[in-house]
Amino acid sequence: MRPFTAATFISAVSASNVAIYHRILHRDLPAHPYLDRGSLDVSSNPPTFVSSPDLVDHLISFSGVLESLQDSNEALYQVALEHEGDTSDALWDISSVKVCHLSKASSETILFHLSGDQVPKPFALDYFVSPIPHDGSCPQTKSKKRFPPAASVKNFSKNVKHLNTTVLLRKAANPPLPELRAPPPLTPEGEVMKPQPEKTFLQKYWMYIGGFVLVLLVSGGPEEERPKRGGGDEE
Repeated sequence: MRPFTAATFISAVSASNVAIYHRILHRDLPAHPYLDRGSLDVSSNPPTFVSSPDLVDHLISFSGVLESLQDSNEALYQVALEHEGDTSDALWDISSVKVCHLSKASSETILFHLSGDQVPKPFALDYFVSPIPHDGSCPQTKSKKRFPPAASVKNFSKNVKHLNTTVLLRKAANPPLPELRAPPPLTPEGEVMKPQPEKTFLQKYWMYIGGFVLVLLVSGGPEEERPKRGGGDEE
């Protein structure tokens, strides 16, 4: 099976190979053990993901487990990441998709989340397949029936070698700090100071208005014009 190139490269990752596992899960079936799904080789530049050589056989075995189920709406395909030092698969980080969405999957994306340490370590993953309807509903056959779970996994096993696979490495980032407002001023008694009521126009400008009126009073106002005499002398 061909290797898949990671779309994003983080130069330093602690482990040279990161293994992921997969299984199917349904509440009406016994828990199926995890099997090897593949590994991410982070020592190469860029990192590459190589699927397990037994991937198709695994999927066929999964479909056999699902033969007794008719409704694939609640059956899940799980992909898991093992952490260094984990003593049980219950401690692994898991990402799931509905089994019914595997029936028409043409691409898959595996996103590894890296810690913010100086030497980042994968601590979580997300697994996606597409296309998926916007409402998340299971695809239907031409007879308007849902694909049985076993048929969905069988279709996936036939197409998995030709999937357009993308592997992403994303380093953890801290969110921006919130912008805090300055606390309100307090009185010596510890109570919030009440804002002063806003002044009216006269309260703000009474000095200027008063000064203007005073100038008018002192100047006596404009001098009145005297009536002009006629052109001839009086007799």
